[in-house]
Amino acid sequence: MKLKLKPGMASRPRQVVDRLASAMRRKIGLKKLDLRGKPVPLRKGPPEALLGFGRFVANPRRFGGFVSGPALAAAITAEIDPAAGPVLELGPGTGVFTRALLTRGVAERNLILVELDPKLAARLRIAFPQALVLCCRAESVTPDLLEGRCPAAIVSGLPLLNFPDDAVERIIAATFAVSASDAALYQFTYGPKCPVHKDIRARLGLSAQRSARVWRNVPPASVYRITRS
Repeated sequence: MKLKLKPGMASRPRQVVDRLASAMRRKIGLKKLDLRGKPVPLRKGPPEALLGFGRFVANPRRFGGFVSGPALAAAITAEIDPAAGPVLELGPGTGVFTRALLTRGVAERNLILVELDPKLAARLRIAFPQALVLCCRAESVTPDLLEGRCPAAIVSGLPLLNFPDDAVERIIAATFAVSASDAALYQFTYGPKCPVHKDIRARLGLSAQRSARVWRNVPPASVYRITRS
């Protein structure tokens, strides 16, 4: 890309920068930004992706689902039976797995979304008005909060590898306590093993089996099915 400068502009660096920025905008096809008014929205990419990235930057240890792609979303919901009953989703974030559940055939009114981040919870209430959205910690879920619903399956978007073991145990124990006796929890991980440690599974009477490996996700991920033994 060539930049033509008028005589004397070399001594005016701000004008040079403005001219370069204008040339770059023409090169990549962007309109000029009006910094005095509202920002011009990005032309590509859903707002949810930007929101998810922003929440990840704010708290990367708690929010790890913004990198979940459609292949992982399809894999983690593949065994969900839409006719079995309500589905409890932990840490839905921007709704990547939630939309996959709807595509799977789960009715929106049968979705229970537990999201700790207030901004994301508010966004979920707008996106899925028929779903029950709870803004609380996953380990705080009780039958009263579920309004009498008994989840037949659980999908977790929580980055459990970022949590201490005692927090993971509280989350898993609370989740199974409010779910049907034959409910399965589907948990993704970027690690080589099940993110619910075997000692935790033994104390809670649970077993785990890898149900899918998703190479097309970035980074590659695995899905584990966790059930009562």
